[in-house]
Amino acid sequence: MQKLFLYSIIFCGLIITGCHTAKQAQHAVKADTVNTKSPGVVLKPVDSAAILKQQLTDTLNAPLNFTTFYGRAKASLNSPQAAGNAMVYIKMKKDSIIWISVTGPLNIEGARALITPDSVKIINKLENTVQLSSINRLQQITKLPLTFNDFQNIILGKTILINGNNIEYQINKDSITVSAVNEVLKYFYSFGKTNFLLGQSMFQTTNNPTVTGANIFYSDYQQINNMQFSASRDITVTGSSPASLQLSFKEINFNQPQSFVFTISKNYKIKYE
Repeated sequence: MQKLFLYSIIFCGLIITGCHTAKQAQHAVKADTVNTKSPGVVLKPVDSAAILKQQLTDTLNAPLNFTTFYGRAKASLNSPQAAGNAMVYIKMKKDSIIWISVTGPLNIEGARALITPDSVKIINKLENTVQLSSINRLQQITKLPLTFNDFQNIILGKTILINGNNIEYQINKDSITVSAVNEVLKYFYSFGKTNFLLGQSMFQTTNNPTVTGANIFYSDYQQINNMQFSASRDITVTGSSPASLQLSFKEINFNQPQSFVFTISKNYKIKYE
């Protein structure tokens, strides 16, 4: 259960998406010069690839329009260290709280987490312990330099904007792919060409590719309160801790009142990290 819980948090850190303004376009498609009815007036060629890239960038840069989020997902983990199924409950209050609970067989809660912009608190009910740490703990778990806002965006399937070198767009028949690299990670993303929905995300550490890598597929998009949300996510992690995690959201809602109960029993042992 503890391993499953950690990977449920890691799921937040592995669903990495992002793009920035493109430096280079590939397979640019230009329309033929079009003459108007007025003699001597010629319209400039239209760079359809540039238009698509700008539309995608505008979509990914659009602000998050929500106050609260609730999701209930079935999680299935398979790794050399552990395997099993659980229900994962996620609640969020925009820009301030991420609350996660993992429940195993017989509806017994095994762990609960409360994440704020500067802290991480994890209750392990199987071991009667509480772990208190800074937000850097999530970076240690995921091995990624992610902030609170990054995790918030990741859960919602919202792009994390990255600043890197060699960012490239490629226009395909049914998709737009974006590849990028910075000092920490190499990224690859695939978006639907007509709806700009994320279909696949891959990343690999730059300095040591054997440490962490992931391949994530997104499907079953549902429109909830005018937001497109991927209800099915398939994650494969490679490197020193290989694992696969499937998440299937059974319930999703936005902008409904939420409570964030996080009671620490006086009998629990407190660990500081």
